[in-house]
Amino acid sequence: MNGTLSDACGVVVATLLGIPLVLLPGYALGRLTGILGFRALAAGDRLLCGALLGIGLLPALDSLVIQAAGVPAAALANGVLGLAALLPALRSLRTSLNRAVLALAALWLGVVAYALIDIDTGTALYQPVTVIDLVKHAALTRAIVAHGLPPVDPFFARPDRAGYYYEFYTLTALVDGVGGRLVDGRTAFAGLAFWTGLALLGLLDRLLAATGLLGDAAPRLVRRAVLLLLPAGGLDILLVLADRAASGTWLPVPEWVNEQVLNWPASLVWVPHHVAGALAGWLGLLALAEVADRTQPSRHTEAVAIGVAGLAFAACAGLSVWVCLGTATAAGIWLVLLGLERRWRAAARLAVAGLLSAALAAPCLLSILANRTDGGSPIRFAIRRFGPLDGLVDEPALSALRIVLLPLNYYVALGVFAAGTLLFWRLVPRREAHAWEAGRLLTLCAAASLLLGGFLRSAILNNDLGARVVLLAQVAALVWTVVALSRLVEARRLRFPGLLATLLILGYATTLYGFVGMRAYSASDRPAFARLAGRPDIDRALRAAYAWAGLHLPRDLVLQQSPVPRRVFDFGLYGLQPTGVADAEARLFGAPPEAVASRLADVAPIFRDRLDGREVRRRAETAGIGALVVTAQDAPWSSPDSWVWRHRAVYADPLVRILRVEDLHD
Repeated sequence: MNGTLSDACGVVVATLLGIPLVLLPGYALGRLTGILGFRALAAGDRLLCGALLGIGLLPALDSLVIQAAGVPAAALANGVLGLAALLPALRSLRTSLNRAVLALAALWLGVVAYALIDIDTGTALYQPVTVIDLVKHAALTRAIVAHGLPPVDPFFARPDRAGYYYEFYTLTALVDGVGGRLVDGRTAFAGLAFWTGLALLGLLDRLLAATGLLGDAAPRLVRRAVLLLLPAGGLDILLVLADRAASGTWLPVPEWVNEQVLNWPASLVWVPHHVAGALAGWLGLLALAEVADRTQPSRHTEAVAIGVAGLAFAACAGLSVWVCLGTATAAGIWLVLLGLERRWRAAARLAVAGLLSAALAAPCLLSILANRTDGGSPIRFAIRRFGPLDGLVDEPALSALRIVLLPLNYYVALGVFAAGTLLFWRLVPRREAHAWEAGRLLTLCAAASLLLGGFLRSAILNNDLGARVVLLAQVAALVWTVVALSRLVEARRLRFPGLLATLLILGYATTLYGFVGMRAYSASDRPAFARLAGRPDIDRALRAAYAWAGLHLPRDLVLQQSPVPRRVFDFGLYGLQPTGVADAEARLFGAPPEAVASRLADVAPIFRDRLDGREVRRRAETAGIGALVVTAQDAPWSSPDSWVWRHRAVYADPLVRILRVEDLHD
């Protein structure tokens, strides 16, 4: 089947499987607990809240079940839980679905598919630029399906398991496992990205209601304001144009000019696990805030809130440790404030929920610590980078300028949401903004995440801490901007403010530019992107070769593609067998850097140099490799008397050959 058609069908199937595996179980949890006023919500709001509860709670539950009994048992548990909500959920669907809702859902599904599937022309395969991260998502999903939890390291064959926050991939693994041959790790991930987007709408609904800031604003008006703002990015398009003028080339990902703060659509297709972490963290805080606002909550209500919050915080830790750091910091500040106000019962609920989350998250967190051998602190102090300052001055003047311009840095990154936040605080007095605990938590989370993102960075590969912890502030800024716009409309003062309109248009331009770049990146003159799309004909042949290997070779046989390029993708996107070493960044999941370097030194010459069959076999066996995947780009391919042609291939294509190591000789 054509790769594009196959991927599109897989995304649709994976999205549909999200109904019994995510939406219905989340709906059942809402009916069971009544959390966030679930039972009193309108039909459509219950469905969105069900998606929120599914994304925010199930990862922690499913990871425990998978560790105890495997992926099939977790899928069965979710399905059984979902059956309890089937009839009421169907009634909600019949009540809330209309043409506009279906059109928006179809549009969002189309955006997800556009960003994540291959374009197969019949002779070449064009991958989206998102494969930079998608290879990790697909490979980790495959590892969980094949080996359970904690997952094996999909980038480096070793006896230890991977040290990585894996709980989002428990959901993708369920979808992949249940979907069989119709779904793979890539399309399962796309399906979960779709549901995470709906869960984000559910969180925004509950947050806007819990703050009490909307007054009598019409729900339809508020929903339109949310949908109007969600696609907008920051002002990175201006930095891209400046970079183009200076370098003469286009950068396909606009947020890479500065320290990254992704817009919501891009975050949902690139890193939905971090978005899910923000949803889970906010869900836990909202569950406790709801009870804190009550004068005399019953013990049952308190117990439910503590249980939901503990489970949500545990899921947050397993979904994104960086977002969890921001959530824990905000919760710690909240705890101090509750103590200063002598609200001991509310403080006790927060403390107990924190202890419960630590117990539930312990298996995941301990596996991360036990299976990472990087050494050194994963977090270090650093002033947030501001792209326009790069190369202008040296240290220490550079750090001083970064501190002084940090507010401007965040304004550029947030764009219309920064302006909307300033407008909100002009329109709404602090006493009113903090009248309910959810409103105060917006301020605490925004402050904690902006401070952490401004003065700390992660030391492992890219600065994921700085890029992801800001998601908490992005939620707050979005809520404040929606409230500000709603109040202007209510007061009939809105001829849309000129500054906001300009920033909104620039935000749309940033988002649109990034999504065009996902497919047009091959036109960039930047070397990294030129290599990424260097040989689409070979990429198509590799996809077919890995599909054949998945059907005809043992699943535990270690396959090895050339690790010579800086980044390698096809093995993780399409392969089912493990790999010896992915590439120079194979330490992502915690493999010892010295072991990665040693294996690269052993394996790279196989594909880079002209070796005889005996030496190739020796090197491959030393690395535990069972079969070699050779392409027309590898050096031995061009020599008619090399080992590639002198030995029998178990799979042969004009551009790709697979040879068993045991068949190689002098």
